[in-house]
Amino acid sequence: MKNKYIAYLGLIYLLFSPVAVLAQEGNVSAVLSREISNGKTLDIFPFLPTVQLPLGISAHFFMLLLSAGLILSLFFYGKRHLALKPRGLLVVLENMIGFVQEDIVFPIMGEAKGEKWLPFFCTLFLFLLTSNLLGLIPCFKTATGNINVTSALAAMILILVFSVGIKSLGTFRFFKNFFPAGVILPIGIFVAFLEFTGLFLKTAILSLRLFSNMFAGHLAIFSFLMLIFILSPMAGIFAVPFTVFTYLLEVIVGFIQAFVFTLLSCIFITMASSVHE
Repeated sequence: MKNKYIAYLGLIYLLFSPVAVLAQEGNVSAVLSREISNGKTLDIFPFLPTVQLPLGISAHFFMLLLSAGLILSLFFYGKRHLALKPRGLLVVLENMIGFVQEDIVFPIMGEAKGEKWLPFFCTLFLFLLTSNLLGLIPCFKTATGNINVTSALAAMILILVFSVGIKSLGTFRFFKNFFPAGVILPIGIFVAFLEFTGLFLKTAILSLRLFSNMFAGHLAIFSFLMLIFILSPMAGIFAVPFTVFTYLLEVIVGFIQAFVFTLLSCIFITMASSVHE
């Protein structure tokens, strides 16, 4: 019974702490701006002073460090508590790794090549998932809702595409892959140009897709709650259910976006190291 009350209090805090901040400040635009901006402070709890981040780091950078720290702690914990029948967090970790292995890496790369890349893609998936879900805690920020963060991740994948492709095929064969065989020179050059620029466009879409989904979802949650103050307290009759629905939807979106980003990254890297007929 005690745990049930704690869960209820936690849910109230998750959903209504932004409303409490609004009640404190009385400025809708200021609250929305603070929630989506990359400042250097964190609001741990409503009506309490904001916490200044050390060394002048930004909130999104702090979230990235926190995500990396949580993942490292989870792996160190798993290493120290190895067992034939894992329990608790180890079950979650094992299922996550198995999901990335069986549903992303091995079907695309094959077992031989996939075993070498499995640690990278497991780390990428868990990092994205952790960063996405941390943002659902009101005192935290969504680092993947920052276009600079998602662009840096996409740029990393683009660098890997070029480096892996050139290492596997050689510089000449890698760029020769862009030129289709059996076509006249002008058409071949045009197609090669489209294929080459397509690499940059595809990775840019990786960045924009992740950013837009995480940014828009959190903005929708706060916007629904703001209706209580903008329109009337009676607006909570429909604003609260919509907020709960959107919040739960954001949990699913966090998983889906981590999966999609990892899956497409795996496909791009595999295609770059394969000879196109």
